[in-house]
Amino acid sequence: MVDPDVHTAHWFTRDSWWESRNRAAIGTGDLVSVEHWQVQAKLPSANAELRTFTLRREPLAAVWQLESVS
Repeated sequence: MVDPDVHTAHWFTRDSWWESRNRAAIGTGDLVSVEHWQVQAKLPSANAELRTFTLRREPLAAVWQLESVS
């Protein structure tokens, strides 16, 4: 269960396009904004520990990647 009132954070970083040298056609879309979410969640059982999940989505990606759990 995720409770957005407990702790959520949403931010964007920039991909280092100068290192990857990825090229794209004009009008392809935003190729440098990496989206991040950090949420806290726990299993519904009473003794479950609260965990912090950091998720990341690369530019134009259709899926999210789990970056860390703490």
